Amino acid sequence: MKLFLATDALDDVQWASARGWCDGVVLPDAALRSAASEDAAVAWLASFARAVSFPVLVDVADIIALGESGLDQARALGRAADNVVLQLPFTEDNATTMRSLATGGIRVAATFVGTATQAMFAAKSGASFVLVDVDRLDAMNGTGASVVAAARALLDGAMLETELVALFPSGSASLAACGAAGADAAVVGASTLRAMIGYPFTDQALADTQRRPSGGQRLRAGDL
Repeated sequence: MKLFLATDALDDVQWASARGWCDGVVLPDAALRSAASEDAAVAWLASFARAVSFPVLVDVADIIALGESGLDQARALGRAADNVVLQLPFTEDNATTMRSLATGGIRVAATFVGTATQAMFAAKSGASFVLVDVDRLDAMNGTGASVVAAARALLDGAMLETELVALFPSGSASLAACGAAGADAAVVGASTLRAMIGYPFTDQALADTQRRPSGGQRLRAGDL
């Protein structure tokens, strides 16, 4: 299962990459808002994307909302580097935009996906990645992994090669459940990733599990 890190900090990406724990980056929604100009936004995104070797997903919902000029800007962002992927909420109107971008050779990711059928329709619209809102589903009724499993069945049945991504599983159990359900990847924050790799028991519990003979005797190799 791949892990996509939700961050715009290269330090976090480099930390995870050095350990083999990062297969993609999902930039925060506001990552490009501080850019002084459209050209500056493209230049920053190009620089960030070229500093890593895997997909970089960037939200362009606000830009697309500007109309034709926004679509031109989104295309420029999508061509900033080969590994850039444009994120858009999956709606009826945005499905047309996704299809247009994908047909033009720009990879897109569908967000705001909460059902298996939405995942299928997003894939049919040209989305290379479909991000299922596992965090919201789990918080609402605990069905995140179930939706992932149903989406996996639909995508495989339709022979759609979209990557199915679990968005923000709440912890190790949710991540494992989504992986078992067929998610290709999961999006996690750096702090969540650090928490997941920690030993799940207390220091005292860890000490109690060590093999020590009673009475303070030393444990010798031959005693094992």
